[in-house]
Amino acid sequence: MKTEDLKAKGLSDEQINFVMEENGKDIKTLQDENATLKSEKSQLENDKKVLEKEKGDKEKALADLQKSTITKEEYDNKIKEIEGNAKKEHEEYVLNQLLDQAMEDAKVLKNENARASIKGLLDMEKVTISKDQKSLIGVKEQLEAMKKTDSYFFESTVKGHSPAGGKDDKDGEGEGEDNFDNSNPVNVAKELNSRNEQQKESSFFN
Repeated sequence: MKTEDLKAKGLSDEQINFVMEENGKDIKTLQDENATLKSEKSQLENDKKVLEKEKGDKEKALADLQKSTITKEEYDNKIKEIEGNAKKEHEEYVLNQLLDQAMEDAKVLKNENARASIKGLLDMEKVTISKDQKSLIGVKEQLEAMKKTDSYFFESTVKGHSPAGGKDDKDGEGEGEDNFDNSNPVNVAKELNSRNEQQKESSFFN
């Protein structure tokens, strides 16, 4: 759907804006639903793999019991261990999946270095999976705090500067040496180091 097509049909600018806004909402809803379906499909595939492994391990333990290579007590302990490992593997998969989604929602930069750094900064002891296993408790607050202390890992402005291709929030200008690509943590680090050096020189001459 294009603005030109709507204008050709005689719609006013106000009507066009309304139509485009509603169309954008519909597209966003479809994108969210598609992402949810993909996530659910991926989780089902992982659960299937975990269950197949659990089944195989239990069958092996039962065969060992029937051959008398292990005692009944050892068999019972083995079954508990197998079930515990399966549960842990399922929870770890769900946790990682929800964590990725939380970072996506918080607009963490989409590169491995940034995401690995954020995961390393998170206090996972304060993070738990909700009962419906559809969200994480205790991660949103940490990510919001990191936006203030480690903003260079997020798709947001750094000291009044917008991401590559954007404009400066302060004066609306997108040109000049202050505008840099913050999609790479290395570039951000260089920029921050440069500013620190400038501050040191300024302090020296003052």
